[in-house]
Parts: sequence; C-alpha cells; structure tokens
Amino acid sequence: MKPCYVWIVILLLAVISSGCTTMPTYNELADRHYNYTSGEKNATLDEWHGLISEFENVIRRDAGSESADDAQYAIASCWVWCIKAGDSEAPQSAIAAFRRLIYTHPDSEHLPQAHYWIACCYTLIGDSARASHHYQIVTNRYAGKDIAAEALLELGRTYAQHGYKTRAETLYVEIVESAAKKEIVSTASKELQELKTPQNPVKIPDKTPTQPKIEPKPQVKPPVADPEALTPGSFTREFGLTAKTIVIDAGHGGKDPGGGRGDIIEKPIVLSLSKKIGAILRAKGYTVLLTRETDRFIPLKERTAFATRHKADLFLSIHANASENRQANGIETYYLDVKSTDKNAEIIAARENANSGYSIQELESLLKGLIVESKSKDSRRLAKYVQQELVASTGAADRGVKHARFVVLIGTSVPAILVETGFVTNPTEGRKLTSDAYQQQLAAAIVQGIEKFLGSAEQISQDNSNQPNKYVATTKR
Repeated sequence: MKPCYVWIVILLLAVISSGCTTMPTYNELADRHYNYTSGEKNATLDEWHGLISEFENVIRRDAGSESADDAQYAIASCWVWCIKAGDSEAPQSAIAAFRRLIYTHPDSEHLPQAHYWIACCYTLIGDSARASHHYQIVTNRYAGKDIAAEALLELGRTYAQHGYKTRAETLYVEIVESAAKKEIVSTASKELQELKTPQNPVKIPDKTPTQPKIEPKPQVKPPVADPEALTPGSFTREFGLTAKTIVIDAGHGGKDPGGGRGDIIEKPIVLSLSKKIGAILRAKGYTVLLTRETDRFIPLKERTAFATRHKADLFLSIHANASENRQANGIETYYLDVKSTDKNAEIIAARENANSGYSIQELESLLKGLIVESKSKDSRRLAKYVQQELVASTGAADRGVKHARFVVLIGTSVPAILVETGFVTNPTEGRKLTSDAYQQQLAAAIVQGIEKFLGSAEQISQDNSNQPNKYVATTKR
C-alpha cells in the first residue's frame, strides 16, 4: 500500500504545481484588459466573461492587496464593454460591480468613475431618477475633477429628455462658463443651441471606461457584505428637487453602541432606520447622503463636517432614546439652541455629546457664534413638522419639540434636527424599534415631515418673493 500513497502525493503535488504556474497575476490580467479596451485585440463576449472571472479569482486570492480595488474596477469596466458586445444582462451586472467597488473600497481613486458609470448604465436601462442621483454625486463630491463636467453634461441631457428645458439650459450654461475641457464646452454649446429647437431625445454617448491604473496604493480593507439594493426611483416629483441634498446621520456606530438594554441596542436600529429614510427620499427624487452606511465609529465633529463638505440643504441626526426609568417612552425632536429646554434635555444632550471630538475651547468658540450662524427658526419648523408626523403616524407618546446643545448639530448652517425615535430601554417600545415594519412607518413619517417643511418653505418664499429661499425646489450647484 505504501507505493500507492507515494503516487497519490506525487499527483497532488503535480496538480498544485500546475495550478500555481497557470494562474495569471493581476498585472497580466491588466495587460490583457488594456489590449481588449485599446482595440489591439477584438475580444468576444466569452473572452470578456472569462477576463471577469479571472479578475474575480485575483480578488478571492487576496482581497486586501494593493490592486484589489483596481481589479474590482476592471471587472466593472469589463461589464460595460459587455454591453457593447450585446450582453443584455450586462448593465445590471456593471451597476452591481461598480456598487461593490464603492462599498468595499471607500477610499478608492476610482469612485468618481464608478458613480459616473453607474449613472450611465441607469440611463441606458431607462431609470433616469437613479441616473440623475449618481450624476449629482459626481458633480457634488468631485467638483474639481474633469469627470464632474461630463456628469453635469449628462445631467443636462437627462433634464432635456424629460422636458425640463429651463433646468437643462442652466446646466449647459454652467458647463460653457466653467468646464476646463474644450471638447465638453463645445458639446454643451452645441446642445444648448439645439435645445432651443425641436430635436430627438438625447441619448447616452457610446463610451467605454479607461483601463484601471496599476499604481501601488495603501493596503485596502477586506470586502464587506453586498450593499442593499436601491429603492426604485420615480419621477413623481419635479425633477429639480433631485438636486436637493439631504444628509441623514445614523447616530453612534462602531465602538459606540449608543443606548440599550439587553440585546436591544441603538446603533443598528438607527442605521437601519436611516437607510429606510434615505431610500424613500431617493425614490421621491432627492439626493441623499448618509454619514455612515456600515457599523463604524465617526466622531460627532466629522458628521457635521461631512454635511458641510457635501453642501447639504438639510441635516437629520437619527437616534433612539434611553433612560434608567424603564417606563419612559415616546418620541421627541430636538433642534440646536444655546439653552436647553429643561434638565432632561441637558441630560440627553450630554449623553449624545460623549466622544464628540471637540475640545472645551472649540465648543466655547462654536457656541459663541451659534446664534448668528445657526438656522434656528428653520430648524425649529423642521422639528415641528417631523415631530407632528411621527406622533400622528405611530401613536407614540408626544414628548414634544425641544432644544439643547447637541454637538452633532453645531456648525451646520442649514436646518438641522436630532430625532429621538423612541426608547430602546422601554420593553415594549424597544422591541417595536427593532421591527422592520415599524422602522418603515417611522421613516415614512419623517419623510412626510420633511416634505411639509419644504412645502412651507416654498410658501414663505412666495409670500416674500423679494427674499430668495434656498429650500424651494431649485437646482442647487
């Protein structure tokens, strides 16, 4: 029997050795990708699919390598080329691949292109609402990059296709006045002139993504689970409102669990609820950004900075309350003010302000300019509408609209509120907060409150027509 074992070992070693010598490296695959995309070789659909599989093997072998995000971008770009090769399923596959890049490699240099090509794919399959959302992410987050001008051009074309001529003209003029690339300026000028005469609907240009770069980068984090699917978009709202940017801040996260009792803790509840709010708002045509989309810790000062950096129009921080009194229950909504409503408001603010990232000196400096810089009146109205809708929808105890010195609301120059959606420490309310159906009910009510606020802002603007109001349905740049 001994010789038999020897031969088995020899065969296994031969198989392993064969596998090691035939498995291509990332650089070899990148060279082949370049040959395909440059036209040096006319790849068939089967060859594109084969290249995708080999890039996926590279990621499986070492998901934390320097080239992992490049490989994922290459996979996504291959799917775009598969569209040209006639694969009817390729647009959705490309979207999924680009989304995986965004969620697994949040620091990748390919993110502007990923959002841009997601938008192009959505345009191709006729989902203009989702397409415009991603074009706007490019124009808002990556304004200094050349691809932002291309995204602005595509956004203008999308407006034109759906009959929003004035908004399209505004974007074309902006491109002509500010774009650096002469080709884009020339195209925008031509389409601006054509827009003034009857023409065929604008179609997505026949483009292909450039090959990924192979420059070494810092070690990337291993992939996380697939992101949730987006809620289907719609055009039930005038397209101009898709340019409104709303930042949703899911409280706590990572090493900071928030409040809780037993197996019910705050951080996963508010993250799930924030995603539901964002999905509803996006379906209505708004641009929505979340300060966190995974279980990670973000200092409070960085949450506000995120909203400022992305030029948010509204800021909502979502929380769940906690108390030593297990019978405490109900919903309350806060806005920022120098003085707290009552002692209980001070206690809640102190709890939420833990690990703020601000020094005492920084807080003092911020608070001194608070009255001048904050949008206190607008925030109070926003809090009122959201609180009213939440109580009416859920039947929860109305703990009222209050004000306190919440760090997460300091520094914003737009309407900003903090919603305590219920008590995780209350046995009944805590269980309800973990329910998907109840979270959806809360999310719908919050969105209803936001829209009532925006509607009242529009009415105020009409009543004071000589005072422009930034919260009405206007294209924001």
